Amino acid sequence: MASEVLQKSLDLKEYIVQAKRRIHREPELEMQEFATTAFVKSELNNMGVEIAPLNLEVGAVGIIKGQKKGKGVVTALRADMDALPIQEMTDVADRSIVPGVMHACGHDCHTAMLLGAAKLLMSLREHFSGTVKLIFQPAEESFNGSEYMINNGALENPAVDYILGLHGDSSHKVGEIALREGMYMASSDLFTVKITGVSGHGAYPHSIGCDPILAASNCVMAIQSIITRQIDALDSVVISICQMHGGTAKNIIPETVEFSGTVRCQNKHTRNTMEKRIYDVIQGVASTYKCKAELDYYYGVPPLVNSPKVTQIVRKSAEKIVGPMKVKDIEIPAMGSEDFAKYLEVVPAGVFARLGISYSDRSIPIFHNDCFVFPEEVLPYGTALFVQFVLDVNQ
Repeated sequence: MASEVLQKSLDLKEYIVQAKRRIHREPELEMQEFATTAFVKSELNNMGVEIAPLNLEVGAVGIIKGQKKGKGVVTALRADMDALPIQEMTDVADRSIVPGVMHACGHDCHTAMLLGAAKLLMSLREHFSGTVKLIFQPAEESFNGSEYMINNGALENPAVDYILGLHGDSSHKVGEIALREGMYMASSDLFTVKITGVSGHGAYPHSIGCDPILAASNCVMAIQSIITRQIDALDSVVISICQMHGGTAKNIIPETVEFSGTVRCQNKHTRNTMEKRIYDVIQGVASTYKCKAELDYYYGVPPLVNSPKVTQIVRKSAEKIVGPMKVKDIEIPAMGSEDFAKYLEVVPAGVFARLGISYSDRSIPIFHNDCFVFPEEVLPYGTALFVQFVLDVNQ
């Protein structure tokens, strides 16, 4: 069966491609995936897949029960469904018909690949034991979707033993599958700092003595010293200030200034120290300029850590699909983040894998770009990996 899975997925290519085009043509933003959810549920119903009775406004969980005698393992496969607020500028046949919204990250393809896996698994039920849960998740881009699905019971009744997610990767070629054991992707947390001083005329700053723009500017610079002087150089951390707002006129010193940013950490312990580090810095700097500082800190997703044991299972599955030479190691951890990490906090026996989407003779697809194109040739590989993993853990 192992040698036949990719061929069976290739035989389903037309179905998977048409599903992808349907979703790509009508993209929906996070927590607005109503039509996509309806389409997914309709397809699952047509296949005879049971849909879990969860209280979900968007998103769905399909359930497939194997017919082979075995250990009764529960395996979850996850795909995200949300699009981005970008006006599509490609010339593809299924170009978005929704103004200002497009699938610029491949979530339409992930969903289509999982629908293909559902169709193939339904035809292979006698070849695996246990239960497969197909998780079609909204709102990955905001990092809220996985928590939404978890809170609504996606990993329960029955409880999940293994979980696999995947994503296109432009650093690898079409037909390649890339994996990394252990620490892989960074946490993602957000913060906003509000500096309050006294408003006054720009000609007489000395009469005020507490300029929030000056204080905020020095806070931004001082926050970067956390990385260089408080954290081990071998401990990967990124702090980026991405927004700054203050003032209404060129000759008025404002009363308040706000700036916001993101914190990315590979290490869970370091992550738990960052809020206090930033708080201490802004309080110290603000007081120097006789201003007040407030910190609003939001914890997003944790670091993503792939199970070494399950990574080896996925590696063997991938080798059956594309051959050992096309299964690549991801050498360097990523500072990007992925809300699949929240599933791994509940089900540690899981892996987030990568599918190559680049061609050597073409420009590299750029995610979150108005000209992003996910090659349709990749779709059967994702479907095949999903299915082969189920067969390998549910013998």
